[in-house]
Amino acid sequence: MKKNLILILLALVSSMGMRAQSYTEQFEAFKQSVEAKNGTALRPFISSEIEFLPFLPKERLSPALLERVFQDVFKEINSVSIKEYTDSEIVVFYHFIDVKTKDRVSSIILDSEGKIKDVKIIGELIKEAQERKLGKDAEQPIADEFTTKYPAKKVSFKTLDDRTVFGELYDTGNNKPVILLLHQFGYNKYEYSDIAPKLNDMGFNALAIDLTGGGTFAAHNNETVDKGSPIDNSPENRRKMIERIKDELEAAIDYLNKKYNRKVIVWGSSYSANYAISITKNENVNAAISFSGLANGLSKELLKLEKPVFMTSSKEEASQIKTLLKDVPQKENLIHFIPNSKGGHGSSVLWNGQPYAEEYWEAVKAFLNKLK
Repeated sequence: MKKNLILILLALVSSMGMRAQSYTEQFEAFKQSVEAKNGTALRPFISSEIEFLPFLPKERLSPALLERVFQDVFKEINSVSIKEYTDSEIVVFYHFIDVKTKDRVSSIILDSEGKIKDVKIIGELIKEAQERKLGKDAEQPIADEFTTKYPAKKVSFKTLDDRTVFGELYDTGNNKPVILLLHQFGYNKYEYSDIAPKLNDMGFNALAIDLTGGGTFAAHNNETVDKGSPIDNSPENRRKMIERIKDELEAAIDYLNKKYNRKVIVWGSSYSANYAISITKNENVNAAISFSGLANGLSKELLKLEKPVFMTSSKEEASQIKTLLKDVPQKENLIHFIPNSKGGHGSSVLWNGQPYAEEYWEAVKAFLNKLK
């Protein structure tokens, strides 16, 4: 009995020694990667249970993306040293290149086989970078838990003149109301990449499309333009561009009406907000949302309009909308929301990281809930 107990104790000690050896090897690989500012030395030690990035499931974390994450994080770190080992982690001291960044302790988490499944410093630094953005205007959409929960599906459809319009469909079910999302001039459907998933969560289907008049934004291309729609805004091409946009909107409304057997809410941003209001004459449209729609001709459209319309803008632009509405009779279904904050231009006011997004979202939700 005593002999068996001794053998068990020896096995435990041996096992602990092997694990410590394994952890040491992995820390050395981690240290090498920090010094080289890439993940090469770490590759053999990455777990299949990887959990590196917040809001991103492991099946979407490609080797190329992981390498980019390592490069971005490691370039901030000057050196690392061991604090301690525990059963499932390596506790590490981090010393940063920027002397304004306070040195700290953070953990590397290991799976049951001793492979690395999480480097906590990565999520911590990403979260801190996002929080720093809260104090200033965001420059592009920022992914969050909703973008993971409600992924988009690429779709395309034809206009009457046989051009192809490309979009991303955020589909939650055929029995849900549907919103058509239109981008700013020079932008593309990516403008709505962190807005549309929130609309899904509110119970709406959404389609963000690429329009003539768009272009490359945040390293994303406008596919409709890429396939031949002109973006030249010179006077001679202006009329042709307007006609093409109208054709694209009609095609998108027809596509959504047939797919969901419902009338469509059309949502526009900046130049496309003007089209969102004017297209409400289409019998398959039941409402319009306008972010910074400021065209002078809107007054005539609004005079004839009986469908619900929500209009908003930056605080500075609000006086222009008031001028547009001064000759329009008071209508219960015409909402003009003026932010308390300075706000911003177009639908980008709703992006994650915008310091004033919350008050816009509250107003939009109130309007949309009345349409359900």
